[in-house]
Amino acid sequence: MRKFTFTLLLSMLTLGMFAQLVNDGATITIKPGATLFVETDVTNNATGTINIEGNGILEVQGNLTNTGNLNTSSTSKVKFTGALASNLNAGNDSIANLELAKTAAVNVSLTGGLVVKNNLDFNSASASKLSLGTNTITLAAAATTTGADADEYIVTGAAGVAGTGTVKKNYAAGALASSLYKFEVGDATAYSPLESTITGTAAASASLSVKANDITHPNKPADADAYISRYWDVDALNMSPYSNALKGTFAASDINGTPADIKGASYEASAWSYAAAGGTASTDVTGSTASATSDFTGTNFYGKVDMKLFLSGPYLTATNNMSAVLNSTSNPSGTNLLEASALTSPYNSAPFNASPASVSAGFFTANPSIVDWIMLESRDPSLASTATTRRSSAFIKSDGTIVGLDGTSAPTIKNALPTSVIGIYHRNHLAIRTKNVGISTITPPSIDFRTDTTQLYRNTALGTTNMKVLEAAPAGFGGLTSYGMWDGDINQDGVVKYNLGSNDRVFILNLVGAATPNATVNGYVKEDVNMNGQAKYNLGSNDRVIILNNVGASTPNATVAKHN
Repeated sequence: MRKFTFTLLLSMLTLGMFAQLVNDGATITIKPGATLFVETDVTNNATGTINIEGNGILEVQGNLTNTGNLNTSSTSKVKFTGALASNLNAGNDSIANLELAKTAAVNVSLTGGLVVKNNLDFNSASASKLSLGTNTITLAAAATTTGADADEYIVTGAAGVAGTGTVKKNYAAGALASSLYKFEVGDATAYSPLESTITGTAAASASLSVKANDITHPNKPADADAYISRYWDVDALNMSPYSNALKGTFAASDINGTPADIKGASYEASAWSYAAAGGTASTDVTGSTASATSDFTGTNFYGKVDMKLFLSGPYLTATNNMSAVLNSTSNPSGTNLLEASALTSPYNSAPFNASPASVSAGFFTANPSIVDWIMLESRDPSLASTATTRRSSAFIKSDGTIVGLDGTSAPTIKNALPTSVIGIYHRNHLAIRTKNVGISTITPPSIDFRTDTTQLYRNTALGTTNMKVLEAAPAGFGGLTSYGMWDGDINQDGVVKYNLGSNDRVFILNLVGAATPNATVNGYVKEDVNMNGQAKYNLGSNDRVIILNNVGASTPNATVAKHN
């Protein structure tokens, strides 16, 4: 191979300044098989032209600045070598093949946008990266990236901050069938590549842009305690339909909390999606997005639930919904009991032990249709029916809709399995659970237990009555029978009892006072079975009689057991 070496001194001063190869209007042609080697900088000014033909090479140890014409053939190469850092500005021209072959731990930094048509090759003997700064590197549809590893990759931003540089991968128009590309990105100190597998159709000028950000996502779920302090921007253009399976690799130092709880999470249109969420106890997260604009990271998994049901205690036959009297001043105490006594979930402690949850003062006043707190429990269906996994608090509204802690959106269960069945608990009702999977990462199955019990789990050993019939054919449900969770399980032992040991009736008696059974207690108490703000043992509309009627007034020693 022919090799021409230019070693030009700018002056003989002692300033340490090195000469540049400056092309002010000539045409420099590097023929096939030849290498033009420049020990310092190459500047190709506006009227200059550099042609690299065939497999010719332009080898630069300093900076390369082009404001003229830089023409590269498909097998030609621009190569950066030497032990000093370099800057690269290709101007408006693309480079067919770019090789980084530095001999020291120094970077090549872009000072303008760059298009690579065929290959970006990391081939340095030491740690050497391509630093984008605020610029974009565009990889053509046929372009590949080779040689990247833990200390040779594309730097999209500084450590500890959001990235400002972008890697843009173009795609040829047409169908994309599991099109895999690995974006060799990271911050200034940590390699964090992102694998993208696109399925869909690319239109003209289709692309995917990615950058790594070495910070915690600014919209991380507030109660997420397992997450990575890194996320990737993943933005698709001109692809429809579009689905992208993602795998992100992060640094061990990014881990916060329990690694096994960290799953792939995509932030899309101001909401989190956990489609195909997965992860390991090491340094990978996986997931999927169908959103053209997405941020991908790792957090606790939050599965969504979409359910409606009735609690028998506050059910009103006149309106075919539930009373929200605990959330108003129309109860006997004249106080909004939820606002005054239940800003903290009653399921935070034993026997429920759900993830801690609370709301701010004024929440219940602003959401007057909320009846009470409720608890959701995810279970691994491969385990026994009594085995539990994760529990989260939610709210139930007067029409039976279960909502999350914001009072409006679908509730989520933190760290639930994506294949979970769902148990539903209330502090003085018998629990129920779904027969099949009741959770989803995006759109959960819509389950309405108010009129449909076919999706309920039934323990046949306990009989078939796992929901209480509220009305045989209420007009509000088009003649369908309405059902509710059995009321009266005050001690939450899974059985409604009027007599025998540890029965629920005695709890009401003990609250009002065994010596004063005609007394009443106003307040937010579990002994208030009908949830009117008042616990009564005797007198009209009392809670004791509800329990008696549930087991059967003629069979007071009978019980009603939960099926879940």
